Amino acid sequence: MKNLVSFLREVKIELSKVVWPSKEDFIGAVVIVFITMIAFAVFLGIVNKVFQAGALRGFEYLVFGR
Repeated sequence: MKNLVSFLREVKIELSKVVWPSKEDFIGAVVIVFITMIAFAVFLGIVNKVFQAGALRGFEYLVFGR
C-alpha cells in the first residue's frame, strides 16, 4: 500500500510540471486531426472505388471474355 501511495504522490508532482495546451491550441489541433481524417477517408474511398471497378472489369473479362 505504501508503494501505491508513493506512486500516486509522484504522479501528482509530475502532472503539476506539465505545461497543458491552451483551449485555442487544443481546438486547433482537433480541427487539424478531423480535416486529416476526412481527407484520408475520401482518398481511401476513391482508391477503393478504382480498385473495385478494375476488379469488376477484370472479372467480366475472365468470365465473359469482354
